[in-house]
Amino acid sequence: MSEPATLNVRVTAQGITARYEYDLRVGSTVGDSPPLEMEYTVEVDPGLVRGFRDRIDAALTKAADAESPPQPGLAKELAKWGKLLYDHLFPRVQGNAAELVTRLHASTGPVLVRTNEQEVPWELLHDGTDFLGLRHDLGRRLVGKRPVVGGRSISRVGRALIVGDTIDNLPSAREEVAKVAAWLGGRGIDCKVLLGQEATLLDVVTELASEETPYDLFHFCGHVATGSGTTGLVMHDRQLLGEVVLQTLSSVGAPPVAFINGCASAGGGEVASMCMSFMALGAKTVVGTRTEVADEGAWQFAAEFYGRLLAGEPAGAGVRAARAALRERPDAAWASFILYGDPAAGITKDETTESPQLPEPHDDELMIALAPDARQLMRRVHESAADRGGVASVDLLQGLLGEADIRRRIEGSIGADAMEALDQVIHQVLSRPARADDDSGTDGDSGTDDDGSGTGTGLGGVLSDTVNRVFTEAATRVAADGRSTITTADITAAFVAVGGGVSARLLELCGVPLARLLPDESTPDPIIPDPITSGQDTLADDPPAPPRDPAPPNGDERLPTDDLSRSALGIVRLANLLADRRGEVISTYTLLLAFGAMGSEVLRRGMHEQGTAGERAFRKLSGMLTPRRRDLSPRVHDALDQARRRSAAGRTSSGRVGEAAILLALLEDEESSGRELMRKLGVDPEQLIQALSRTH
Repeated sequence: MSEPATLNVRVTAQGITARYEYDLRVGSTVGDSPPLEMEYTVEVDPGLVRGFRDRIDAALTKAADAESPPQPGLAKELAKWGKLLYDHLFPRVQGNAAELVTRLHASTGPVLVRTNEQEVPWELLHDGTDFLGLRHDLGRRLVGKRPVVGGRSISRVGRALIVGDTIDNLPSAREEVAKVAAWLGGRGIDCKVLLGQEATLLDVVTELASEETPYDLFHFCGHVATGSGTTGLVMHDRQLLGEVVLQTLSSVGAPPVAFINGCASAGGGEVASMCMSFMALGAKTVVGTRTEVADEGAWQFAAEFYGRLLAGEPAGAGVRAARAALRERPDAAWASFILYGDPAAGITKDETTESPQLPEPHDDELMIALAPDARQLMRRVHESAADRGGVASVDLLQGLLGEADIRRRIEGSIGADAMEALDQVIHQVLSRPARADDDSGTDGDSGTDDDGSGTGTGLGGVLSDTVNRVFTEAATRVAADGRSTITTADITAAFVAVGGGVSARLLELCGVPLARLLPDESTPDPIIPDPITSGQDTLADDPPAPPRDPAPPNGDERLPTDDLSRSALGIVRLANLLADRRGEVISTYTLLLAFGAMGSEVLRRGMHEQGTAGERAFRKLSGMLTPRRRDLSPRVHDALDQARRRSAAGRTSSGRVGEAAILLALLEDEESSGRELMRKLGVDPEQLIQALSRTH
């Protein structure tokens, strides 16, 4: 990683003019030049600077307006104003400024602009060839006298707090929040979402100040405002999350990464201090918007930036790549985003080769070491997977088949020829070339966690979601037994328990039940996968788990339900669906999972009495069966979107999307199969719509 060049800019007022004092410090990573420290002084007209800046901001604001037609000459207009401003700030006729321009132009690495000047759009200065924000990995750091918290570095993004549409008037912000949460959640990141009335100042600050499980990333999408001389992010009831409030985080520090998509969240004047407030509290990388950004452009920029950052690229390179990716969009979203912080900073990858520790993906308290035999197994697995950059469930299956007792057991069951065929199938799967845009990896469970940031075993490489779940299950079993190390037998049992991912399908192709990996007397209870943390597509795609003991002869009549409450009956029915899908009778595990999936208030209250651990456990349990967007048909997507619009328009008292809103959206679609189902049941859909409308 190149050390950034630093352009120091100090601005002092000189009557009707301003003095800009520059010094460019270029390290030895740029060409063969030695470090250079030379000062350059330029007299500047501040009114002209503001005029050029205002023209740039006006062009960006007009381009972002969804009601305005696309501006075909926008890029040329931005280049014109950016070039005029560049020539005014770096005139070739004053002193030795021409030398500064030459040195800056020759610098090919990242550039940090360190300045007390907040108004200049440094990223959009145009040197005649291109914008500085596209020529360089460019970051800003404002010079001030406020105390600064050191902050913390992270080796992966494990938790994210996503806050948006705090006053219930920005449907587009809700859509961005949903997309960001789904995108991050699909890469194994634990996301907490606060919307509308949930996003109170107290609740947001409480989440950010959590010392037990601090957040690594904060994403905000909403209003930024100034009130009583304080700039802040607008929370519910229009309370401001500003610098004074953020002081509450002085002990734990702000999340290392912050993304603030708000109206002028990083623009000139006092508004820029909002981003700097996060920096002062320890954030390493803060991205803000100069002007309001079009909805789709903002989301695409965030996805491009997060993808690069999670893959290990420096923040400056991530922002620059996102700008380049969005450059052709007519809304000019690329031009509004600003990076505060060192452009060479990023997620610090862990290079340790010491004895591996296996953190559970969403609970940092669970740390179990590998026993020597398991460590040897994982060394073989990682060596085999080294060229692919990550360990998928098929890699782990291949490693387990290298264990003499497991191989002997399977070969004795299916014969040597079938065993050889199985080896060939696995080899073909693992030799398939990886593609950067292939989010199924070799596994369907994401060979490298999609973003390359999954938890590792300390032996190099990253683990897919399915393999992570294997070690989570193994660690849980070991801890429950009071042991301190995970053995190969524990890994094998956990592999079978979580369903084996796509590996189970490979075994089935060759006639091998997944349970054959275990000794005959050992068959663990299978786990129903968590569709959020699992890399598998849907619950329906999971391979069937080994059936449990046959049901006792209780008869085939329906379970008596007259004495069950409506909520209890719904939970039992959900448990029946889950168990039936996996060829099981309803177990206590499945029934408890159904309680969580239905958000049982009784269970929530009971678990919350155990404090933070209980609250965290309930959140995990209640989110297990939440589907991903890709699990829904297009008609269901449309129905949910329509229900959200109906609720956002104020047709519900709470603003939340309720059952009536969803049912109305389903039934109003005359071509939907749901409406046809009502007809087959002898119900008039139109009368039902009228009844629901009265309820709604």
